[in-house]
Amino acid sequence: MLALTKKTDYALIALSRLAHGSGGVVSAREIAEDSGVPLPILTNILKTLTGAGIVFSARGAAGGYGLAKSVEAISLHELITSIEGPFHLVQCTMASAVSDKTPCDLEPSCPIRQPAHRIYTRLKDFLESVSVAEIINGTDEGVAEQPV
Repeated sequence: MLALTKKTDYALIALSRLAHGSGGVVSAREIAEDSGVPLPILTNILKTLTGAGIVFSARGAAGGYGLAKSVEAISLHELITSIEGPFHLVQCTMASAVSDKTPCDLEPSCPIRQPAHRIYTRLKDFLESVSVAEIINGTDEGVAEQPV
């Protein structure tokens, strides 16, 4: 079963809080207090999201975090990969950073390689089609029914 860590849950909670805020910056402490997410974990998540260009940070006494782009422009795939790292259904969908050779020795004779790649592509396409807005606003507008 594919499962995401609590970090992705916490990232969605933080993005929801930022999206439903006044449009300004919100401190990590305020998000943690409002949501119950542990502050040290939330701080790391917000730093990761800042590095990914999903949120921005503002320093100073009135500093905090804000959305770097609209939640409609953030795909679920972008969020998941920024928090969890790249996902792979099977090893052969993971190309090496230095070559196109896959890390699986069974690839030349593997009977599931092509179906696994098709499913991986469909899953990735689906995650790219779902915006964070659809999750935090509870809508499913724009999401086509796609068998996964």
